[in-house]
Amino acid sequence: MQITELFPSALQLALMEYSDGALLDFMPDFYTSLPDLQEHLLYPCAGGTRQIRRPDSFAFQDVDGYLFLYTKKGQGVLHSEGDSQPLDENSLLLWDCRDYLQLRPVTSEWTVYLLFFYGDAVSVYYEEICKLRFPIFSLSEQSRIADNLRRITELGMTTSPHHAFEENRLLTDILSDLLLDLHMGQSTVKATPPYLLKIRHLFDTEYQREYSVTELAAEAGISRYRLSREFSEYFGQTPVRYLNGVRLSHACTLLETTNLRIHEIASAVGIDSVTHFINLFREKNGMTPAAYRDAYHVFREIEHP
Repeated sequence: MQITELFPSALQLALMEYSDGALLDFMPDFYTSLPDLQEHLLYPCAGGTRQIRRPDSFAFQDVDGYLFLYTKKGQGVLHSEGDSQPLDENSLLLWDCRDYLQLRPVTSEWTVYLLFFYGDAVSVYYEEICKLRFPIFSLSEQSRIADNLRRITELGMTTSPHHAFEENRLLTDILSDLLLDLHMGQSTVKATPPYLLKIRHLFDTEYQREYSVTELAAEAGISRYRLSREFSEYFGQTPVRYLNGVRLSHACTLLETTNLRIHEIASAVGIDSVTHFINLFREKNGMTPAAYRDAYHVFREIEHP
């Protein structure tokens, strides 16, 4: 079931019934949908960073969807069915929004990141996690989970097929990491080494540059082999494959939003060879850049005739 279009009104009505505070301080930003794709994927419904101030409290129930609530600063507490649980800094709550949940700040200001999401597979993860513990997790600031939540935020609210698949991948990674963490009996998710986060940040923000894995390894004071192995361990891809993925994701956005020629887009994302760019794009997306652009325009005409 795809519930994105119904989610805003359902959440607002529930908050109005149970909350005591300014709803605008809590209401997240809402996402648009791709019903044909999201019927089969995990997808965000709404999200954003919010500040909850004493003495306000916000509560809801009977809303289709699930919630990730990550405490960035301060402290809060959740109340549900007579039970209370603290939500400390760097904690992550996973919640089925059909169940009653009340959120109150403990500190004068409680800064949280909210991500409401849905998808047919979520219930399976949630039930398995709840069999093992109450779904609150203590994360390090550099955990893969916290980082993947950040990356979903940075994807923004653009509606396109490649964004939908990327959001699905990140949500699946987060839920899988939480569940595997419990099965391995660890209290926190393994932190990503700072040098790997630095390299990935470079790839994410300066993807147009030319990189050498050998030079990156030398700057980190490790071997090229170790860099490739550890990057793959933490991020699921080799450095080169990850960088190409970032470049191709930005290429999709340029194909959707500009009239740049294919060779201009290749150059804009840091790939000098047009032939290499086309081959990489076809491998990742199953079609050439030109075919992708044509298909996207047809898709938008169908969605917005």
